[in-house]
Amino acid sequence: MRLKGVVILFLIMFLGSSVSAIEFQPIGFESLSMGGAGVASSKGCFATYYNPALLAEHRHGAQFSLSVGAGLREVNLADHIDKLADIGVEDTIDRIAQHAPNGTNSSTDRQNIATIKEELRALSGQNGLQLMPTASFGAQIGNFGIGVYGLGEGTAYAVIDPNRLDLIVKSGSNYYEYDETTDSYTPSNQSEYESRSIKYALDNGLTYLQLSGLAYLEIPIAYAHRFETPYGSFDLGAALKVMPGWTFDKKIKIYTDSGDIDNDLRDAKKQDTSWGIDLGLLYRPSLPALNRLNIGVVGKNLNTPKFDTATGSKYKIKPQVRAGVAYELPMLTLAFDADLTKNDTFIPNYDVQFIGGGANFHPFSWLSVRAGVMTNIAESDEGAIFTGGLGFGLKWFQLDIAAQASSKSGHFQGHSYPRYTRIQVSLVSKWF
Repeated sequence: MRLKGVVILFLIMFLGSSVSAIEFQPIGFESLSMGGAGVASSKGCFATYYNPALLAEHRHGAQFSLSVGAGLREVNLADHIDKLADIGVEDTIDRIAQHAPNGTNSSTDRQNIATIKEELRALSGQNGLQLMPTASFGAQIGNFGIGVYGLGEGTAYAVIDPNRLDLIVKSGSNYYEYDETTDSYTPSNQSEYESRSIKYALDNGLTYLQLSGLAYLEIPIAYAHRFETPYGSFDLGAALKVMPGWTFDKKIKIYTDSGDIDNDLRDAKKQDTSWGIDLGLLYRPSLPALNRLNIGVVGKNLNTPKFDTATGSKYKIKPQVRAGVAYELPMLTLAFDADLTKNDTFIPNYDVQFIGGGANFHPFSWLSVRAGVMTNIAESDEGAIFTGGLGFGLKWFQLDIAAQASSKSGHFQGHSYPRYTRIQVSLVSKWF
């Protein structure tokens, strides 16, 4: 009865939690390459991150891992802002203003004005660029887990004033609306300038590039315990985390080159420290036909950690809930995960809710070959995301490479690239 009460309380906490969060980032070398699945299968040094209950069913007495990785998500942004950066927006508009009301503008400036309008209109819908670096150390020793899991979401997105996409310029004390098609000026006024002009929107921070994001460390201490019942085994695990974090919040010019965004993000940061609680459950049925099946659920950041920003506001990491199943054969593991919460990203109105799974073929202790697929059911921009990985080496020292790439592509400077991609390199050591 005591175990039943704990399980019921655990599920009530999940069902009552918020449905908004930063995304559940895949960082484990096995999970990242198996369609992101890890809640019921990531036993070992990443159990603390994916589901602390997995610490009660470890494959090795001790496992350690050092990992570094990076992810990228692009939604309708990079190509547009780099075209604006190449034009020289301010200089072009200034030359147009200098020639008012009767001057003749070059064909280059006329074309550039048309391009500026076109690119700003293209950016007025959903857009964003996310950089997602990761670096981690994980350790599992018996039923205990510790680690330093570094995660980041640095985001740039364009905010466009859709009512101010006409070019009205000021020359002396007069205002003129410019038509690049006919290279002509029409008298205007201050009211029209303030309500319709691109120039006014750029100068007054109504059209801009917003930099937002959060980089933080999860430094947990975790433990799991197994409860045997006539219906099967229940593993319960918990992790208490210290979470130093760095928030980013800054407005910059819309025509900033995409290559300069990383430097601007560094200048916009503020450090703060929070803490978090994760709870996990793993169930294995007692029926002989199902005793290789694991069913897991985890709730991360159940206390909603908060971080101060440079602008005085707060970023919240709201609770994330994910469920997973895994079926283990002697040389093959099959796994599937699903986000039960729809999680926010720093791209406005862009949600993430992943489902996915894959297989891990491990015929020898020194070899692991993995593949999978996942998809974001909350958005369709990325399509299917294919995953794969390879681990090899001695049991106590292995190199592991894992990667993800979306089926849908974006375009940048004439080249095609996946809209979502990740790669991670890990060193893994297993003992006993």
